[in-house]
Amino acid sequence: MNQRPVYIDLRKIKLPMSAFSSITHRISGMYIFFISLPLFTYLLFKSTLNKGSYELMHESLQSVTFFTIFVFFSFSVFWYHILTGVRHLIMDFFHIGESLVGSYYSSIFVLGLWFLTTIGLFGYIYL
Repeated sequence: MNQRPVYIDLRKIKLPMSAFSSITHRISGMYIFFISLPLFTYLLFKSTLNKGSYELMHESLQSVTFFTIFVFFSFSVFWYHILTGVRHLIMDFFHIGESLVGSYYSSIFVLGLWFLTTIGLFGYIYL
């Protein structure tokens, strides 16, 4: 019997929703560590220098520019990471949603909640 490696086309594999949620949770964690954390540290530093720099930062974040969209996207990724992290903690500590069906629906719920709150916050801030 021939035990040769099989070529697997990853584009044709359909991931379960819980696997998609887990993978995106890890990717969002890396984004937070390498991009959002330095960005938020810079924003905190610039806003606490003096009153003038705080007012300049406040005014620059009120208008819709590439920078404000980038900051909003970073906050949105952080919010997604928090929501999926709470989902994972509930699964680990309380054993709720550990079945395939439960993990599917909890993933859909978290993704929907994140999408609705992000759209609502964007509309509240910029529209």
